[in-house]
Amino acid sequence: MAYQVTMPQMGYDMTEGSINRWLVAEGDQVERGDIIASIATEKADIDIEAYASGVMRKILVAPGITVPVGGAIAVIGEADEPLDEVAGAAAATPSPEVPSGDGEAEPKATAGEAADGAAADKLRAAAPTEPTQAEAPSTPVVPPPAIRVKASPLARTRARELGIELGRVHGTGPDGRVTGEDVEAVARSGGVAAVSSIPTGSVVPIDPTDPSEPVKVSRMREAIARRMTEANSTIPHFYLSTEVDMDKLMRLRQELNDLGDPGLPRFSVTDFIVRAMALTLQRYQQLNAAYVGGGLRRFFSSNIALAVAVPEGLVAPTLRSCESLSFAELARRAHDLALRAKSNRLRPEEMAGAHTAISNLGMFGISQFGAIVTPGQGSVLAVGQVRQVPVARDGQLTVGPVMEMTLSIDHRVTDGAQGAEALGYLRWCLEHPTACLV
Repeated sequence: MAYQVTMPQMGYDMTEGSINRWLVAEGDQVERGDIIASIATEKADIDIEAYASGVMRKILVAPGITVPVGGAIAVIGEADEPLDEVAGAAAATPSPEVPSGDGEAEPKATAGEAADGAAADKLRAAAPTEPTQAEAPSTPVVPPPAIRVKASPLARTRARELGIELGRVHGTGPDGRVTGEDVEAVARSGGVAAVSSIPTGSVVPIDPTDPSEPVKVSRMREAIARRMTEANSTIPHFYLSTEVDMDKLMRLRQELNDLGDPGLPRFSVTDFIVRAMALTLQRYQQLNAAYVGGGLRRFFSSNIALAVAVPEGLVAPTLRSCESLSFAELARRAHDLALRAKSNRLRPEEMAGAHTAISNLGMFGISQFGAIVTPGQGSVLAVGQVRQVPVARDGQLTVGPVMEMTLSIDHRVTDGAQGAEALGYLRWCLEHPTACLV
C-alpha cells in the first residue's frame, strides 16, 4: 500500500515548511529510517526519515516550495503498485505563488485554507446586490500594502470587493494569517480595521545623522522574536535563584573522565544538571506540567529541551524520557543532540515535546541570568559558570567551586513555595552527585 510522506510539525506554532533538498530520487529504493529529504523551518533545518520501506514512487514538491504542515510531499510504495491517489495528493499540495490579475502574487489555497476557499462563492452570493459605499464604482481601489500580508485567497478576494486594506486587518488564523472571517468582521464594524493585539513595541524613528543600514531578519530570528514576545506577554513568570556548592560534583566528574573507559562519554557539567532535573521532575510532579490546550496538564516523563547556540540564533531540541536513561546513555544522547543541532541534522520529533528546558551560558563566562519560559513548557533553568569563590566549610574560609542557577516558572503551573522546594532538591542532587548515577 502506498505511503504518503507529509510535512511534519515541529513545535505547536509551526504551520508550514519548505524543502531544502531531496536526498533520494524517484525510483530509488528506500528503507524505513533512511533520511530522504531536508526541510527548512523557522527554527532549523531538519532531516526527514522514511517511515516505510519501498520505492520512492513520486516526489510531489520541488525544493524551495513551502508546504503546510500535514501536506503531502512524496509517495513511497511498491514498484508496480498503481498510484491512483497520487493525483489527489498532488492537487492538495500548494504551488508557488503566481501573479493574479491585479499584478500581485496570489497564492493558491493551502490544505488549511480549503474550507475558506470553498466558501468563497457562498459569501459572494450572500453579498448585497446593490453596491455599498465601499463597493461603489467611484471608490478608488485600495493599493496593496508595501509589505505582503499573509492572507487566505478568500480574504484577499473579499478585501478587494469591500475596499478594505489587508495590512490593517488583525489576522486570527495560523501564524497571524488573515482569514475571510477577519475581513468580514472588519466590514461589519464599518470598514475600520481592528488594531492588532500582537505587541510590536514602539517604532523609533530613524536618525539620518547616525550611520546605519537595514538588516535582513532570518526566519529563525523572526520565530524567536515572535515566540519570546508571546511568552513575555502571556506567561506570568516568577524567578528563583540559588547557589550550588560544586566541589563534590567537579571531583566526581574528573574521576569519571580519568577512567579513560572507551565505552563512556566524557561527562560535562550539563550532563549532571540534565540528570538532576530529570529526577526533580519525577519527585516534584507539580513542576512537570504546562498550560497547553487551554488548560493545565501534568506529564509523566521527564522531557527536557537543551538550548544550543547556532550561527542563526538558538535551537532547543528535546531529550525524551530522561528519567528512564542511565547517566552514561543520557550523556551520550545529549552530546549527540547538541552536535546534530549545530550541523542542522535534527529529526522532527526532537523539535517538540519538552516540558522544561535548560540553558547553560557558563562557557561564555556568565555567572547568573534569567531565561524566558517557552510556550508549551512550564519552566526553564538558567545555569551560570562554575566559579572559584570564597566559601565557608567546617567553620573555615576557603576557596571552592560555586555555580549559580535561576529557575523561571510559569506561575499558572505552580507557586513560589513549591518551586523553591523543587529547586532545593535540584541543588541537593548536584551537591550529592552520586544521586545522579543511580
